[in-house]
Amino acid sequence: MGTIGFLFIFMLALVLIGVPLVYSIGCASAVVILLDPTLDVTLVPSRLYLGVDSFVLASIPFFLLAAEILTSGGLIRRIILFARLLIGHLRGGLAQVNILVSMLFAGVQASCTADSAAIGGVLIPSMTEEGYDPDISAVVTATSSCCGPIIPPSILMLLYAFLTETSVAKLFLGGAIPGVLLGVSLMVVTHYWVVKRGYKKSREKVGTIKELASAGFNASPALLVPVVIVVGLVGGFVTPTEAGVIACVSALAVSGLFYRELSRTALIEAFRKAAHTTVVIWAVIAASKVFSEILVRSLFTDSMLGVISTVTTSSTGVLLSMMVFTFILGMVIDTTPLLIMLAGPLYDAGTSMGVDPVHLGVVLVMTALIGTVSPPVALLLCLNCGIAKIPLGKTFGIIWSYLAVMLGVVILCVIFPGLVSWLPSVVSW
Repeated sequence: MGTIGFLFIFMLALVLIGVPLVYSIGCASAVVILLDPTLDVTLVPSRLYLGVDSFVLASIPFFLLAAEILTSGGLIRRIILFARLLIGHLRGGLAQVNILVSMLFAGVQASCTADSAAIGGVLIPSMTEEGYDPDISAVVTATSSCCGPIIPPSILMLLYAFLTETSVAKLFLGGAIPGVLLGVSLMVVTHYWVVKRGYKKSREKVGTIKELASAGFNASPALLVPVVIVVGLVGGFVTPTEAGVIACVSALAVSGLFYRELSRTALIEAFRKAAHTTVVIWAVIAASKVFSEILVRSLFTDSMLGVISTVTTSSTGVLLSMMVFTFILGMVIDTTPLLIMLAGPLYDAGTSMGVDPVHLGVVLVMTALIGTVSPPVALLLCLNCGIAKIPLGKTFGIIWSYLAVMLGVVILCVIFPGLVSWLPSVVSW
């Protein structure tokens, strides 16, 4: 079977029997190291430390804290109000509002799990009250949350930048058009189901100019936070960690001084949630770094290149092959550890075959995210099914249409690299 095959199969077996992901990765890596005489056990502590020894990763807790502060400060309610005034008059407007809110909220939250939890907790009960079936409420919320880590700023893009030494600013810009394209595509497929099931409008007509201006003004201070971050990074004025600090300060100013809805209790809870999420992410990063090192030492890159080269030698074909491989693994492995395990080896393989690193990064992130809503595991979809109080199997009737559309967007980005590379190439101040 070989070291690589045993490593993946053992890890996936642990995941499928319910072992927490970080332990599945760690146990699989430890067993392989103990069984393979060519691997030294000292590899474990050294790679655990190196996995989190980075200034780029130091920005993660700041971005997470900024998102928690803005969420606690009433941002989500203001974005929903603005979205309802803007498109709530369309047929099935509340479902479309759900997608638009995820796209607007994406630049603040930058995490699909947090996005789903925050938006799903508010909109899924509201959709149910308006007569939407629980399955479409859960599916729309889960799939639209995948826009978050693609539209900048994005923690997953930061991780890929750290792992491959790619420009953070270019990755942020590269994800902007694909993220918007994904959101619009989800609106199209949602409209199909809205018409087929006969859902009604959320409101009778579009909001007045006065209502839209008022709602837009109330939401705009928080929505300017990601703009400041991206401009600072693209312009070279700040590092990722400094951008995270600016995001925190801006979030405190917006929620505490402008909205005046941030209580001391809410602030303490925001710190607690951000700290907990940071520890979880860093633990997964550390364990995944050991896993990734085993892949490197087992010549995983050479093996992959050998398999791919028998099928195609074009950069487009190589990227499509990597997309399929990532999607299959993404069905059972969460996005963050999957990216950490594969980013380095796939980067080496892709760039050696002429694939642009920014193009590769955006496609990998998008594909891994789609895996989180793909059965059999469908981690993100399970979260929203829990909120909607339905079993995962209840969504199988419609989730396939959403997956087809989402994968279609990724394939478009693979075939037409300009969808990713155009914006980074024109914004170069």
